[in-house]
Amino acid sequence: MRILLFLLLTPSILIAQTKKIVDKKKSSITYAMNHALHAWDGTSTDLNGVVVINTENKIEKVAIVSKVSAFDSKSSNRDAHMLEVTEALKYPNISFSSSAISESKNGELDIKGTLQFHGVGKEISFKAIHKNETSSSRVDGEFIFLLEDFKIERPSFMLQKVDNEVKVKFEIIF
Repeated sequence: MRILLFLLLTPSILIAQTKKIVDKKKSSITYAMNHALHAWDGTSTDLNGVVVINTENKIEKVAIVSKVSAFDSKSSNRDAHMLEVTEALKYPNISFSSSAISESKNGELDIKGTLQFHGVGKEISFKAIHKNETSSSRVDGEFIFLLEDFKIERPSFMLQKVDNEVKVKFEIIF
């Protein structure tokens, strides 16, 4: 991951690009999970990342990382258990780095890349929306992943495991 961030932040001689840092005060990633008895979500606003914009003002590359411990579900017991289940001491980060992004004229993005979580890298693809605002740009989107794809044992409550599916929504401002 460090190498990827270094390459994205290093000036490019051949291609005119603009590298923008993710606004940590305004950006967020939220996961949502379900159990037979209740649903909850957890949000991280402690993101680091960079977005590379090409000369046509289109997003070319993106790399985002957050500490697993930065996600807050408003329940310290649940958060502590999730840190245990995801082995956050051994695998402290969750990250995404793009491998391909195509952007239509109306700002719709088709994004492909690698989600790195719990020591496992998995290729994912999803859609998002890019909007240019007065003094910044934003990308909103969502995707779904399965805990089993990242070799995470599903936590249980009252002898029932949580759903395997994790829904992720993000709002990235740069």
